[in-house]
Amino acid sequence: MSIPVTTPAMRKGTKRFITLLTAVIFSALTIAQNADNQLMFKYFHSINSEEICDWMTELCSPKYNGRLAGTPEYLEAAGWVAENLKEWGVKPAGDNGSFCQWFDHPYTVVNDMGALQLHLPQKDGTTILKSYTAPAGYYPGMNSGNGEITAEIVYVGYGVTAPELNYDDYKGIDVSGKIVLMNRDVPYKDARNPEYGKWVRYCYHQYKVENAAAHGAAGMLYIDGNSANPNISFIKDLIVIGIGPEPLEDIFAGLNNKNETLLSQIDKSFRPASFATGKTVTMKANTTRHPEGRTCNVVGMIEGTDTLLKDEVIIIGAHLDAVGNAGGLLVPGGLDNASGVVDILAAAKALASSGIKLKRSVLFLLIGGEEVGLLGSKFYTQNPLFPKEKTVAYINLDMVGNGTGLAVSAAESCAGLTEYFKRANESYIHRPIRVSTSRGVYYGRPRSDGLVFLADGFRTMSISTTDAVKPVFYHLPGDDATAVTPGIMEDVAGMIYLALIEMANAGELSY
Repeated sequence: MSIPVTTPAMRKGTKRFITLLTAVIFSALTIAQNADNQLMFKYFHSINSEEICDWMTELCSPKYNGRLAGTPEYLEAAGWVAENLKEWGVKPAGDNGSFCQWFDHPYTVVNDMGALQLHLPQKDGTTILKSYTAPAGYYPGMNSGNGEITAEIVYVGYGVTAPELNYDDYKGIDVSGKIVLMNRDVPYKDARNPEYGKWVRYCYHQYKVENAAAHGAAGMLYIDGNSANPNISFIKDLIVIGIGPEPLEDIFAGLNNKNETLLSQIDKSFRPASFATGKTVTMKANTTRHPEGRTCNVVGMIEGTDTLLKDEVIIIGAHLDAVGNAGGLLVPGGLDNASGVVDILAAAKALASSGIKLKRSVLFLLIGGEEVGLLGSKFYTQNPLFPKEKTVAYINLDMVGNGTGLAVSAAESCAGLTEYFKRANESYIHRPIRVSTSRGVYYGRPRSDGLVFLADGFRTMSISTTDAVKPVFYHLPGDDATAVTPGIMEDVAGMIYLALIEMANAGELSY
């Protein structure tokens, strides 16, 4: 058997070859990296305020009628979003190869503004009717039953019956056939304390309406601010109206008490302070119920390319629905939440159009039914398109379009992921940024899609803006396409785009 012999010259030649090959490979990798960077920055700069303004104008246009979940107009808006995703090359991830994840959702249409009138008895025995105007004095019940009622008002504090907590706002008081006046929330206030968990079920708007009906009330005046609120249960024979400061003050006039005083008393003593006011109102609602309603989440994805990592998904979401139209009081849903949707669309277009390969998958989730009880996010968490254990994080955007600063927060389970957004901002955006970690358990009523995902055990993050520079018209007609600052939206979309690329391509994520 012969043994190969290597001479010094041969060894020297081999070393030169290896060195040359290494240099060629390194050079190729450098060129490829530079090309990827050039591509990344090209599409980073393609995100622009002009297109953002156009999309905001589209989603806030009257043809979508405030995008109330379940309505034909909401479905049209969902179709517009889906068509854009398709055009950009984002893959459908919904039912049967579509962009839609469908679920049943009965809804209510408010046909006109209805009426609210306070009866003012005069010394001569006559009565003057004081009429209030919407939305300054009241807001039509967005999920109210249909009809008209004139009855006495009974103040019932928080409208809660909790026998296990030895608390009942209805104890010893008859509200049958009458109109109950009640507040949001419950006497216990610390939502970070486990004790709050005993009260949380009584915070829900749906519960308060159902409890009023169970006690025989014919009407409900909700001290919920003079803004639209479709997040209540529909009770066929119960008329519901949300009231503002003026009628509330008039109801308490001459009663030697104030709502604020009574609430303070209840909160300190945990003893109800309910009473018959002796005041009478007429309230009217003109609504049409659609029990056959269905709505959907819009879901699209950029599939990962890595054999193993593509099964992991980063979900970024925002609710597409808004609160609709109350008989001519159109709430276009600009800041809340066309802004979050448009931020995501801008990032999605740049990602999909760039052709940059992502190792992990990215799912764009535009949620339906948030305003009527977080229904779309609840449906997704119960019917996930990717297993929870394969979901890197759910990143929520809600009302992200008014301000000069950025904010990123995360649950403790994924606090490290904030660094990707912080790095994107510090390197390329240069906005003031607030980064925070949510510690401990939140026992309160969830009021965002992010909290639904968090409660279900998903790693959860949220992106928001700080230092608002425009008035915030929460659930009011002023929330239109002009209620945002397009410059901050451009930067939010840019930050998302850059962070998603780095997160999707990281070999090992820093949680």
